[in-house]
Amino acid sequence: MKKNIRQTFLLLYALIFIILAGIKVNAQEEKKATYASLEKDLIELLEWFPGEYDNHQQVYKEAVNDLPQERRHRQTHHIFLPVKIDFIPGRLLYAQQSQHYNLNDIYRQRIYAFTIDEEEQAIRLTIYTPKNPDKLIGLHLEPLILKTLSKDDFFLKPGCDVFWKKKNNQFEGYLKPNACSYFSKKFNTQVYLNETLILRKDALLLDDTAVDKNGNLVFGVNDKGPTINLKEKDCDN
Repeated sequence: MKKNIRQTFLLLYALIFIILAGIKVNAQEEKKATYASLEKDLIELLEWFPGEYDNHQQVYKEAVNDLPQERRHRQTHHIFLPVKIDFIPGRLLYAQQSQHYNLNDIYRQRIYAFTIDEEEQAIRLTIYTPKNPDKLIGLHLEPLILKTLSKDDFFLKPGCDVFWKKKNNQFEGYLKPNACSYFSKKFNTQVYLNETLILRKDALLLDDTAVDKNGNLVFGVNDKGPTINLKEKDCDN
């Protein structure tokens, strides 16, 4: 009798072990499949992203339709160039963005670092902000500028990473709600940035707003809808 009970327990233990081992194997296989899928998406995203974009057509249409000034988008031009910087992990793009039909009126320069985030099941975009933006001006025209840069030339804003996911025939990017917060010297207040983005093969749509601690709009498109930046040309290494 005791022998039969002991054999039964041994069989149960063996069965439990087999089940748990199977679960572990399945989890590992699913993890590998998820990583492989995200890696494929990352390659595709970085095939689409580099280039020059402009929302001139949107600005022109709003002017022709005589929209009130407060409903119009400002003209913006965006340059995204693949770069390699040894001290920044991931696959990188240099971003230089200008406005008001003046390529010298630069309002943003960044290094974008793309990596795979398995926990979020998304592509993570970490943004490296230059302490002295002037050092990066014209990087898309003069690659030797890269050799003058060091880790100390950049800083990160916690919570400001953008996450990208492939949906149908486009990539959709987002910030985690109110996670990106920093003090803006320009506006002399703490701002909370929220942003959604869409990347297509032919366009980059940007919809971002920044509010203060009371929820008042500091900057952004608000109720205008996204800035529609059409791709004008590719930009390769």
